[in-house]
Amino acid sequence: MFATQKSHEFRNKLIDYAIKVIRFTKKLPKTSENIIITNQIIRSSTSIGANYTEAMFALTKAEFIHSINIAKKETGETIHWLEMLLRLNPSSKELDLLLEETESYLRIFISSVKTSQKNK
Repeated sequence: MFATQKSHEFRNKLIDYAIKVIRFTKKLPKTSENIIITNQIIRSSTSIGANYTEAMFALTKAEFIHSINIAKKETGETIHWLEMLLRLNPSSKELDLLLEETESYLRIFISSVKTSQKNK
């Protein structure tokens, strides 16, 4: 119902983003802490795109808003795990860039929910 060319392009960006996160986590030292956080961050970062995809094909506006809200929550969780990795591991430019990108997605989802709720 809500799928457009622009939404398909954004979905592809979220897939590329999740792959970047997965590839980044493979480079981390294999400490017990990193392994636990890596498992969590892979789950939350891949869930962002999955929930956005559900929103793209929502049958109602309420369903769309619900799915975007879940994507927003998963984005917030991913930020949490990235910040933990940043504190546990020496800072890297790649991690800083992932955090910035994730925060930009959070802003997009927040804006999307606000706009959708306004236009109910």
